[in-house]
Amino acid sequence: MSGLWPCIGGGSGSEHDQANCLSSSGVVLGELGDWRGALERYERALALYRGVSGSEHDQANCLSSSGIALGKLGDLRGALERYERALALYRGVSGSEHDQAACLSNSGVALRELGDLRGALERYERALALFRGGSGSERNQANCLFNSGNVLGELGDWRGALERYERALALYRAVSGSEHDQANCLSSSGIALDELGDLRGALERYERALALYRAVSGSEHDQANCLSNSGVALRELGDLRGALERYERALALFRGGSGSERNQANCLFNSGNVLGELGDWRGALEYYELALALYREIPGSERNQANCLHNSGVVLDELGDWRGALERYKRALTLLDQYTPEADRIEAERTGARCVLGIGACLINLDEAVFPDHFTRALEVFRRPEHVDHTKSDQASCLRLIGNCRSATGDLNGAVDAYQQAQELHREAGHPEKATEINVPLARVLKRKAAAIDSIFERCALLEESLNLTIEAALYLDRSRFRLDRLDDRQRWFRAHAQSTMDLALEVAAELDRPHLISDLIATWRTVGTLDIPRTGPHRTTGRKNPANDQPITATEHFTSAHSAPAEGEQSSLAAGPAVGSQTAVIAHLPRRPGPGLLMPHHRTALAGYNQTPTHTATYR
Repeated sequence: MSGLWPCIGGGSGSEHDQANCLSSSGVVLGELGDWRGALERYERALALYRGVSGSEHDQANCLSSSGIALGKLGDLRGALERYERALALYRGVSGSEHDQAACLSNSGVALRELGDLRGALERYERALALFRGGSGSERNQANCLFNSGNVLGELGDWRGALERYERALALYRAVSGSEHDQANCLSSSGIALDELGDLRGALERYERALALYRAVSGSEHDQANCLSNSGVALRELGDLRGALERYERALALFRGGSGSERNQANCLFNSGNVLGELGDWRGALEYYELALALYREIPGSERNQANCLHNSGVVLDELGDWRGALERYKRALTLLDQYTPEADRIEAERTGARCVLGIGACLINLDEAVFPDHFTRALEVFRRPEHVDHTKSDQASCLRLIGNCRSATGDLNGAVDAYQQAQELHREAGHPEKATEINVPLARVLKRKAAAIDSIFERCALLEESLNLTIEAALYLDRSRFRLDRLDDRQRWFRAHAQSTMDLALEVAAELDRPHLISDLIATWRTVGTLDIPRTGPHRTTGRKNPANDQPITATEHFTSAHSAPAEGEQSSLAAGPAVGSQTAVIAHLPRRPGPGLLMPHHRTALAGYNQTPTHTATYR
C-alpha cells in the first residue's frame, strides 16, 4: 500500500477520507511495531471503504496490510486468508499487477512458515511472472528468486536452489544499496554448494559474503553465521586449525549481540568436535561443558544438551575415565527420554542409540560385562527403515564393538566376520579411511588365530595377511598426520591415533622375522615434527587393556555431528604408498620423510640382529 493520505475532517460523504486517515494511521503504527494497533486501524478503514463506490483497490490494500499485521502477530492462517481476499479484489482492478504480485509473494512467505513448501514455491513463481511485467521491479524479482531458493533448499533440491540464488544475485547487483541482499545470496549459495559437495566453492562464497557484510552496519550476526559456515567447510576439507579459527571468530561476534546463546553454544560445540579430531581431548571436554551450560538456558534445547553429554562421554572414554563417560551417556539418555518433541524424534533416537553403544563399551572397560547386549540393541535401532540410510557409520561402530566382544570371548571367526561387515558399511558410507582403521583389530584377531595353528604354512599365511592389513592402516595414519600444519598437533595426533598401530606392525614383522622390514617401517615413521628422547623399547599405551585386542574398547569412532577425515585421494605432503598387495610391494615402496625434527617411539635396537647383505641393505634415511 503506497503513501499516507491526508486526514480530512468528519461529516457526511467523508467516509473515504476517514478511511484514508485510518489506513495511514495503521501504516505509522506498523512502522512503530504496534501491529495490534495497526490491525485495528486497517479493519476500521476497510469497513468504511466498503460503503464507498469504486473503492475496491483501497479495500484490497487494507486486506493486504491486515495480512502483513497478522503475520507479524503470528496468525499465519489469518494472514493467508487476508492475502487471498485482497488478491481477488486486485484482479478486478486494472493495472494492479504489482499489487497482485506482492500479495502472492506474501502468501508464499505465510505458506512456507506453515510448512506448505510446494504451495509457497507456486506463489513465488506466480509473483515473479507478474513482477517481470512491470518496470523497476528488479528488487522484487530478486526477492522472489531468493525466497524460491530457500524453499527449494528445504525441499532438498540444492541445484535448483543454487540456480535461484545466482539469478537473484545478478538482479540485486543492479539495485543500489542491495549489498546486504547480495551477501545473503552468496551465503545461501555457499550452503547449497556445501550440500552438493563443492566445499571449496562453498568456502569461496562465504568469503565473498563476509566481505560484503562487513560493509553493512549491524550485520555482525550475519558475519558470524558466515564464519561458522566457513568453519564447517574447512573442517570437511581437513583444515582443522582453520575451522577452529573461524568458530572462534564467529563466537566473538555472536557474543556481541543479544539473543545469540544458541549460536554461541553451536560454535562451542563445533569447536569441541574439532579439538577432539586433533586429539586434544581435554580441550574438547572444556568446550562441550561450556556449550552445555549455554544450552541449558535455552528452552527446547534438550537434544543439543544430549549431544554435548554424548560427546563428553566419548572424550572421557578416550581419557580412560569410564565412570565419567558412563555418567554422561546416562544423563543424555534421560534427557532424550523425557523431553524430546515429536519433531526431533528421529535424530533423538540416533543419539540415544549412540549413548547405548557408549554405555556398553564403558561396562566392558569397567569389567562389568563381557558381551553386553547394548551393541545389538543399538544396531537394531540403526537398522530401522527410518535410520538405515543415514547410519551406516553407526552400524559399523556397532559391528566393530561386537567384533571386539566376540574376540574377547574367543569367537575369533565371529570377530573377523563382524569386522569385515563394519568395513563394508564404512565403504558404503563413503568413509574408506574408517574401513582402513578397522584393519587394526582385524589384524590382531588374525595374529591370535595364527598363534593357535600348528601348521607353519597356515600360520605364516595368516601373519602375512595380518601384516599387510596393519601396514595399510599404519601408512594411512602416517599420511594423515601431515594434514596438520602445527608440529604440536602432529605429535598429539600421532600419540592418540597412530602409535599403537605402528607397534603392532613391528610386532608382526618381528614374528615373521623381517628385520629389513622393521628398518623400513622405522625409517618411514621417524619424523613427526618434534624432538623426543629415544626410548628403550616399543611404546605401550598405559591404562587397562581389553585382553582381546590389547587396547581399551572405544565407545564410538566419531562424535555426534562429526565429519569424516579427509577424503581418499586428497593430496598431502607425504607421498602415498601403493596398495598393499604383496610383501614385496610393501618393502620396496614404503615412503620416507627426512627432516630435522624426530619422534622415535621405537628405539634403534629394533634393528638388532639385522644381517646386511649386498642384495638388500637397509639404512636410516
